[in-house]
Amino acid sequence: MKRIQQRTAAFAVTLTLVLSLATVALSAPKSESAGKRLTVSGRVLQVDQKARTMLVADNWSDKIYLVTVPKGETFRITFGLYMNVSEPELWQTRRDDRVRIRCIRTQEHLAQIDGRQVLAATAAH
Repeated sequence: MKRIQQRTAAFAVTLTLVLSLATVALSAPKSESAGKRLTVSGRVLQVDQKARTMLVADNWSDKIYLVTVPKGETFRITFGLYMNVSEPELWQTRRDDRVRIRCIRTQEHLAQIDGRQVLAATAAH
């Protein structure tokens, strides 16, 4: 009986130590670039060919992203006319297509449209 109590106490101390270390590790500051990369998945609201930008409404949040797509950067059309193209061009993107783009956040907050935040991002592979 005494052995069971000792093992239980040792297990409780070990568990407490592991949980406290995990909490410290999760609250540690991340590198500055870690928070800047994101994947935008959503519906295209507008495409501007001359400025090479897309306005994308995010599926998972109530945010809108103004994504600049430089020449040579890739993205994926997940639902739309050109969804079977492996690396679509910007001209193949249409309004209401579903897209997935790896981006770097450039500015935190541009504006607010209908109560939704508009954030700027640049496509980066």
